[in-house]
Amino acid sequence: MSLAPVVIFTYKRLPVLRRVLASLLANPESPQVDLIAYSDGPKSAADREGVEEVRAFLRELHGFKSLQLKFREHNFGLARSFIEGIGETLAQHEAAIFLEDDNLLSPHFLAFMNESLARYAAEPRVICITGYSFPIWPKQRAPYFIRGAETWTMATWRRGWQQFEANAVVLKQGLDARNLRGKLDRSGFGFYGMLQRQIDGQIDSWGVRWWASAFLKDMYCLYPPEPLCVSIGYGLESVHCGSYSALFRTPGELATRPITMPATKVLEKASMPFVLRLMNWKLRLLNKLESWWPRRQ
Repeated sequence: MSLAPVVIFTYKRLPVLRRVLASLLANPESPQVDLIAYSDGPKSAADREGVEEVRAFLRELHGFKSLQLKFREHNFGLARSFIEGIGETLAQHEAAIFLEDDNLLSPHFLAFMNESLARYAAEPRVICITGYSFPIWPKQRAPYFIRGAETWTMATWRRGWQQFEANAVVLKQGLDARNLRGKLDRSGFGFYGMLQRQIDGQIDSWGVRWWASAFLKDMYCLYPPEPLCVSIGYGLESVHCGSYSALFRTPGELATRPITMPATKVLEKASMPFVLRLMNWKLRLLNKLESWWPRRQ
C-alpha cells in the first residue's frame, strides 16, 4: 500500500513542533512518508525570530522519504494557510494527511490513517478520517463515525475536499433552509454560533466551515476508538486555546496498540460524560452572549 503524504502547518512554536515531529517519526512508516511543511510568514517583526527558528529546524529535518518546505513570505493566518495548503496538496495527490503543529501522535497513527484512507476511498458519505477521538461514554471498542469533519489531524481525498464550502453565508443559508441549526450544535460545541461569528468577522476558522460543509451534505468523519492524536498547543502562544480542556485529551491517553478493525457504528451525537456536556452548554451560552452583547452597545 502506498502511503499518503503528510502535510504539517507551522508558525513559531518550535518546542511544540519538535515534540510533534518526534512523535510522527516514532511511527514505523515514517521513512516511507513524503512530508510537506508549510511555514506561515510572520505577522510582525516581533514574530520573525520564532518563525526563523522553526524554519532553521525544518531545513535540518531528516527521517522521511522526502521533505518539501513551503515558506510563506507573508502571513496568511491559520484559515487561509490551511485552505490553500490543502487545496494545493490535493491538486497533486489523490489523498493526504494534514497536521497542525500541536498534534501529538501515537506510534500507530500513520497505520490507521493510511489503512482507513484505502478502506473508505470509495465510500461517498465518508468525507475524512481523524486520529482524534472524543472522550465518549460509554467507551467505544471500534472506530466510529460522526456527521461532520474533524480538524485535529485530518486525512481526506481530493473528492472529499471538493465538498468544502469556504463561504460561511452559503453554509448558514443551507443549514437554515433545512432546519439543521439544532442538529449542528448538538454535534459539536456551538458550531452554528461559530459560523455566525465567522460571517461577522469575529473569528477566522476553516474548521467550522469544514465541519458545516460535511454536515450540510450528510457526510461523516471516521474516528478511532481511542486517541491517536492529542492536542498539546494550548497556552499563552496559542491563538485559539489559551488553557487546557479535557477535550484535548492527554499524552497518556494515546493509543498503545494498532487499530485496524473497520468502523461498526454511526454516532449522530457524541455521548460525552456529564462534565463535558456541561462545558458544551456553557460554551454555547457564552457564544450567544458574545453575539448579543455588541448589539446592545
